[in-house]
Amino acid sequence: MLSLAAFRYRNVLTLAGGPIERLEITDTMVLGESAFLANAYLRSDLIVRPRARELYSQANGSGTADSPMVARFMAISEALERWAHWQLHESSEGRKYGFGVDPSSNGLAAFPGLFKRQARSGALMEAAERFNLLNWWEGRLPALESATRWPGVRAVTICSEAPGLTVILFKRTEAGLFAYGHAAAGDFTAACRKAAMEMERHAQVVAHFATTHAGGIHAQLAPDAHPIERRSLFFAREEGHELFLERLRSQPAKPAVEPNLVYDGPVPGPWSRYADVWRVVYEPPSRRFLGMEENYFLW
Repeated sequence: MLSLAAFRYRNVLTLAGGPIERLEITDTMVLGESAFLANAYLRSDLIVRPRARELYSQANGSGTADSPMVARFMAISEALERWAHWQLHESSEGRKYGFGVDPSSNGLAAFPGLFKRQARSGALMEAAERFNLLNWWEGRLPALESATRWPGVRAVTICSEAPGLTVILFKRTEAGLFAYGHAAAGDFTAACRKAAMEMERHAQVVAHFATTHAGGIHAQLAPDAHPIERRSLFFAREEGHELFLERLRSQPAKPAVEPNLVYDGPVPGPWSRYADVWRVVYEPPSRRFLGMEENYFLW
Protein backbone atom coordinates (compact mmCIF):
# COMPACT_ATOMS: atom_id res chain seq x y z
CA MET A 1 0.00 0.00 0.00
CA LEU A 2 1.13 3.52 -0.77
CA SER A 3 1.95 5.35 2.44
CA LEU A 4 1.94 9.13 2.61
CA ALA A 5 3.36 9.16 6.14
CA ALA A 6 6.26 11.48 5.25
CA PHE A 7 3.69 14.02 4.02
CA ARG A 8 0.73 13.51 6.35
CA TYR A 9 2.88 13.27 9.49
CA ARG A 10 5.04 16.30 8.67
CA ASN A 11 3.14 18.48 11.19
CA VAL A 12 2.20 15.79 13.69
CA LEU A 13 4.49 17.05 16.49
CA THR A 14 3.20 19.51 19.09
CA LEU A 15 5.79 22.10 18.02
CA ALA A 16 4.01 22.19 14.65
CA GLY A 17 0.56 22.23 16.24
CA GLY A 18 0.06 18.47 16.16
CA PRO A 19 -0.99 15.88 18.78
CA ILE A 20 2.35 14.09 19.32
CA GLU A 21 4.33 15.63 22.16
CA ARG A 22 7.51 13.64 21.56
CA LEU A 23 9.06 10.64 19.85
CA GLU A 24 11.73 8.27 21.12
CA ILE A 25 13.79 5.74 19.17
CA THR A 26 16.12 3.01 20.40
CA ASP A 27 17.90 -0.06 19.09
CA THR A 28 16.39 -3.46 19.81
CA MET A 29 16.64 -7.08 18.73
CA VAL A 30 13.95 -9.30 17.23
CA LEU A 31 14.93 -12.97 17.31
CA GLY A 32 18.60 -12.20 16.87
CA GLU A 33 18.20 -9.52 14.22
CA SER A 34 18.73 -5.79 14.72
CA ALA A 35 15.67 -3.55 14.66
CA PHE A 36 14.41 -0.22 15.97
CA LEU A 37 11.77 0.44 18.62
CA ALA A 38 9.99 3.79 18.55
CA ASN A 39 7.61 5.26 21.12
CA ALA A 40 5.17 8.11 20.57
CA TYR A 41 3.57 10.24 23.31
CA LEU A 42 0.37 12.22 22.90
CA ARG A 43 -0.16 15.68 24.38
CA SER A 44 -1.41 15.37 27.95
CA ASP A 45 -4.72 17.10 27.15
CA LEU A 46 -5.59 14.27 24.72
CA ILE A 47 -5.09 11.50 27.26
CA VAL A 48 -8.14 10.38 29.23
CA ARG A 49 -7.43 9.29 32.82
CA PRO A 50 -3.71 8.52 32.50
CA ARG A 51 -2.76 5.43 34.50
CA ALA A 52 0.63 4.69 36.06
CA ARG A 53 2.37 1.64 34.62
CA GLU A 54 4.96 -0.61 36.23
CA LEU A 55 5.61 -2.97 33.33
CA TYR A 56 5.14 -1.16 30.05
CA SER A 57 6.20 2.37 29.23
CA GLN A 58 3.87 5.34 29.34
CA ALA A 59 4.07 5.65 25.56
CA ASN A 60 0.74 5.91 23.75
CA GLY A 61 2.04 4.22 20.64
CA SER A 62 4.98 2.05 19.73
CA GLY A 63 6.40 0.47 16.61
CA THR A 64 9.17 -1.97 15.78
CA ALA A 65 10.74 -2.16 12.33
CA ASP A 66 14.00 -2.62 10.45
CA SER A 67 13.93 1.08 9.56
CA PRO A 68 13.94 3.81 12.25
CA MET A 69 11.69 5.96 10.06
CA VAL A 70 9.12 3.17 9.63
CA ALA A 71 9.24 2.43 13.37
CA ARG A 72 8.46 6.09 14.11
CA PHE A 73 5.58 6.13 11.62
CA MET A 74 4.16 2.96 13.21
CA ALA A 75 4.38 4.50 16.69
CA ILE A 76 2.62 7.66 15.54
CA SER A 77 -0.14 5.63 13.90
CA GLU A 78 -0.76 3.64 17.07
CA ALA A 79 -0.86 6.81 19.16
CA LEU A 80 -3.49 8.25 16.81
CA GLU A 81 -5.55 5.08 17.27
CA ARG A 82 -5.40 5.60 21.04
CA TRP A 83 -6.49 9.21 20.60
CA ALA A 84 -9.54 8.09 18.63
CA HIS A 85 -10.33 5.41 21.18
CA TRP A 86 -10.12 7.71 24.18
CA GLN A 87 -12.30 10.36 22.59
CA LEU A 88 -15.01 7.97 21.44
CA HIS A 89 -15.26 4.82 23.53
CA GLU A 90 -17.37 6.33 26.34
CA SER A 91 -19.31 8.81 24.22
CA SER A 92 -22.79 8.34 22.79
CA GLU A 93 -21.30 8.88 19.35
CA GLY A 94 -18.94 5.95 19.90
CA ARG A 95 -21.78 3.42 19.86
CA LYS A 96 -22.10 3.68 16.10
CA TYR A 97 -18.47 2.56 15.81
CA GLY A 98 -19.08 -0.58 17.88
CA PHE A 99 -17.84 0.72 21.23
CA GLY A 100 -21.12 -0.27 22.85
CA VAL A 101 -20.28 -3.91 22.07
CA ASP A 102 -16.51 -3.71 22.54
CA PRO A 103 -15.34 -0.57 24.38
CA SER A 104 -11.66 -1.47 23.99
CA SER A 105 -9.35 -0.34 21.19
CA ASN A 106 -9.67 -3.73 19.45
CA GLY A 107 -9.96 -3.48 15.68
CA LEU A 108 -8.76 0.13 15.37
CA ALA A 109 -6.10 0.92 12.79
CA ALA A 110 -4.65 4.21 11.55
CA PHE A 111 -2.88 4.54 8.22
CA PRO A 112 -1.60 7.71 6.52
CA GLY A 113 -2.59 6.74 3.00
CA LEU A 114 -4.20 8.30 -0.03
CA PHE A 115 -7.58 6.64 0.53
CA LYS A 116 -9.48 6.03 3.77
CA ARG A 117 -9.99 2.36 2.98
CA GLN A 118 -6.24 1.71 3.10
CA ALA A 119 -6.56 1.60 6.89
CA ARG A 120 -9.08 -1.24 6.69
CA SER A 121 -6.66 -4.12 6.17
CA GLY A 122 -4.89 -3.46 9.48
CA ALA A 123 -8.21 -3.07 11.30
CA LEU A 124 -9.58 -6.27 9.77
CA MET A 125 -6.56 -8.36 10.76
CA GLU A 126 -6.60 -7.04 14.32
CA ALA A 127 -10.33 -7.71 14.64
CA ALA A 128 -9.84 -11.24 13.32
CA GLU A 129 -6.92 -11.80 15.72
CA ARG A 130 -8.96 -10.73 18.73
CA PHE A 131 -11.98 -12.77 17.62
CA ASN A 132 -9.82 -15.88 17.30
CA LEU A 133 -7.94 -15.35 20.57
CA LEU A 134 -11.06 -14.73 22.64
CA ASN A 135 -12.93 -17.69 21.17
CA TRP A 136 -9.93 -19.99 21.52
CA TRP A 137 -9.29 -19.04 25.13
CA GLU A 138 -12.97 -19.46 25.99
CA GLY A 139 -12.99 -22.95 24.51
CA ARG A 140 -14.74 -22.38 21.19
CA LEU A 141 -11.89 -22.84 18.71
CA PRO A 142 -9.09 -25.41 18.32
CA ALA A 143 -5.43 -24.52 17.93
CA LEU A 144 -2.51 -26.25 16.25
CA GLU A 145 0.95 -26.15 17.83
CA SER A 146 4.04 -26.37 15.63
CA ALA A 147 7.74 -25.59 15.45
CA THR A 148 9.15 -22.46 13.84
CA ARG A 149 12.39 -21.66 12.06
CA TRP A 150 13.64 -20.04 15.28
CA PRO A 151 15.19 -22.40 17.87
CA GLY A 152 13.15 -22.50 21.07
CA VAL A 153 10.18 -20.65 19.60
CA ARG A 154 6.88 -22.49 19.21
CA ALA A 155 3.86 -21.38 17.19
CA VAL A 156 0.15 -21.78 17.81
CA THR A 157 -2.15 -21.33 14.83
CA ILE A 158 -5.84 -20.51 15.25
CA CYS A 159 -8.25 -20.36 12.33
CA SER A 160 -11.94 -19.58 12.06
CA GLU A 161 -14.39 -18.05 9.62
CA ALA A 162 -12.71 -14.70 10.32
CA PRO A 163 -10.21 -13.56 7.65
CA GLY A 164 -6.58 -14.68 7.66
CA LEU A 165 -5.07 -16.76 10.42
CA THR A 166 -3.92 -15.95 13.93
CA VAL A 167 -0.54 -17.01 15.29
CA ILE A 168 0.70 -17.01 18.88
CA LEU A 169 4.46 -17.32 19.27
CA PHE A 170 5.92 -18.28 22.63
CA LYS A 171 9.29 -19.13 24.11
CA ARG A 172 11.17 -19.57 27.35
CA THR A 173 13.58 -16.68 27.75
CA GLU A 174 17.19 -16.81 28.94
CA ALA A 175 15.96 -15.40 32.25
CA GLY A 176 13.65 -18.42 32.66
CA LEU A 177 10.47 -16.46 31.96
CA PHE A 178 7.90 -17.00 29.23
CA ALA A 179 7.19 -14.52 26.47
CA TYR A 180 4.33 -14.42 23.97
CA GLY A 181 3.30 -12.48 20.91
CA HIS A 182 0.20 -12.81 18.76
CA ALA A 183 -0.87 -11.40 15.42
CA ALA A 184 -3.05 -12.14 12.42
CA ALA A 185 -2.16 -11.95 8.76
CA GLY A 186 -3.04 -13.50 5.43
CA ASP A 187 -0.39 -16.20 5.74
CA PHE A 188 1.65 -17.97 8.42
CA THR A 189 4.97 -16.28 7.64
CA ALA A 190 3.56 -12.76 7.81
CA ALA A 191 1.65 -13.51 11.03
CA CYS A 192 4.83 -14.94 12.63
CA ARG A 193 6.83 -11.87 11.66
CA LYS A 194 4.33 -9.57 13.36
CA ALA A 195 3.93 -11.81 16.40
CA ALA A 196 7.72 -12.05 16.85
CA MET A 197 7.98 -8.31 17.43
CA GLU A 198 5.32 -8.44 20.12
CA MET A 199 6.90 -11.50 21.73
CA GLU A 200 10.31 -9.83 21.97
CA ARG A 201 8.77 -6.74 23.49
CA HIS A 202 7.01 -8.90 26.09
CA ALA A 203 10.30 -10.67 26.86
CA GLN A 204 12.04 -7.35 27.41
CA VAL A 205 9.47 -5.81 29.73
CA VAL A 206 9.07 -8.85 32.00
CA ALA A 207 12.86 -9.29 32.21
CA HIS A 208 13.26 -5.64 33.16
CA PHE A 209 10.55 -5.99 35.81
CA ALA A 210 12.23 -9.08 37.27
CA THR A 211 15.62 -7.37 37.56
CA THR A 212 14.34 -4.12 39.05
CA HIS A 213 11.90 -5.39 41.68
CA ALA A 214 12.59 -7.15 44.95
CA GLY A 215 11.24 -10.65 44.57
CA GLY A 216 12.03 -10.72 40.85
CA ILE A 217 9.31 -12.10 38.58
CA HIS A 218 7.22 -12.97 41.66
CA ALA A 219 7.07 -9.37 42.83
CA GLN A 220 3.55 -8.01 43.05
CA LEU A 221 2.14 -5.16 41.02
CA ALA A 222 0.12 -2.42 42.68
CA PRO A 223 -3.42 -3.54 43.64
CA ASP A 224 -4.93 -1.16 41.09
CA ALA A 225 -2.57 -2.19 38.26
CA HIS A 226 -4.17 -2.42 34.86
CA PRO A 227 -5.31 -5.98 33.98
CA ILE A 228 -3.14 -5.83 30.86
CA GLU A 229 -0.04 -5.58 33.05
CA ARG A 230 -1.28 -8.16 35.54
CA ARG A 231 -1.96 -10.68 32.75
CA SER A 232 1.34 -9.98 31.04
CA LEU A 233 3.17 -10.78 34.28
CA PHE A 234 0.98 -13.76 35.21
CA PHE A 235 1.57 -15.63 31.95
CA ALA A 236 5.30 -14.92 32.08
CA ARG A 237 5.46 -17.06 35.24
CA GLU A 238 5.39 -20.86 35.49
CA GLU A 239 1.82 -20.91 36.78
CA GLY A 240 0.54 -18.84 33.89
CA HIS A 241 2.47 -20.81 31.31
CA GLU A 242 1.09 -24.08 32.65
CA LEU A 243 -2.42 -22.67 32.27
CA PHE A 244 -1.60 -21.59 28.72
CA LEU A 245 -0.31 -25.09 27.86
CA GLU A 246 -3.34 -26.71 29.47
CA ARG A 247 -5.65 -24.69 27.27
CA LEU A 248 -3.48 -25.27 24.20
CA ARG A 249 -3.54 -29.04 24.55
CA SER A 250 -7.25 -29.38 25.28
CA GLN A 251 -10.07 -29.61 22.80
CA PRO A 252 -12.83 -27.01 22.44
CA ALA A 253 -15.55 -27.49 25.04
CA LYS A 254 -18.14 -25.30 23.32
CA PRO A 255 -19.44 -25.03 19.76
CA ALA A 256 -17.68 -22.58 17.47
CA VAL A 257 -19.50 -19.39 16.55
CA GLU A 258 -19.41 -17.56 13.25
CA PRO A 259 -18.03 -14.02 13.30
CA ASN A 260 -20.83 -11.52 13.80
CA LEU A 261 -19.71 -8.23 12.24
CA VAL A 262 -20.80 -5.27 14.36
CA TYR A 263 -19.01 -2.47 12.51
CA ASP A 264 -16.71 -2.13 9.53
CA GLY A 265 -16.01 1.42 8.49
CA PRO A 266 -14.10 4.67 8.96
CA VAL A 267 -13.80 6.47 12.29
CA PRO A 268 -13.51 10.18 11.46
CA GLY A 269 -12.30 12.83 13.87
CA PRO A 270 -9.57 15.43 14.41
CA TRP A 271 -6.97 12.67 13.89
CA SER A 272 -8.13 12.40 10.26
CA ARG A 273 -5.90 15.36 9.43
CA TYR A 274 -2.92 13.07 9.93
CA ALA A 275 -4.16 9.55 9.22
CA ASP A 276 -7.34 7.69 8.36
CA VAL A 277 -8.67 5.54 11.18
CA TRP A 278 -10.80 2.48 10.45
CA ARG A 279 -12.50 0.05 12.82
CA VAL A 280 -13.68 -3.51 12.40
CA VAL A 281 -15.56 -5.08 15.31
CA TYR A 282 -16.76 -8.65 15.74
CA GLU A 283 -19.07 -9.49 18.61
CA PRO A 284 -16.95 -11.07 21.37
CA PRO A 285 -17.96 -14.42 22.91
CA SER A 286 -18.35 -12.74 26.30
CA ARG A 287 -17.14 -9.67 28.15
CA ARG A 288 -14.63 -11.59 30.28
CA PHE A 289 -11.71 -10.01 28.41
CA LEU A 290 -12.80 -6.63 29.81
CA GLY A 291 -12.66 -7.87 33.41
CA MET A 292 -9.94 -7.81 36.03
CA GLU A 293 -9.03 -11.52 36.01
CA GLU A 294 -5.30 -11.91 35.47
CA ASN A 295 -5.55 -15.45 34.09
CA TYR A 296 -7.27 -14.41 30.85
CA PHE A 297 -4.92 -14.67 27.87
CA LEU A 298 -5.21 -11.24 26.27
CA TRP A 299 -3.13 -8.12 26.84
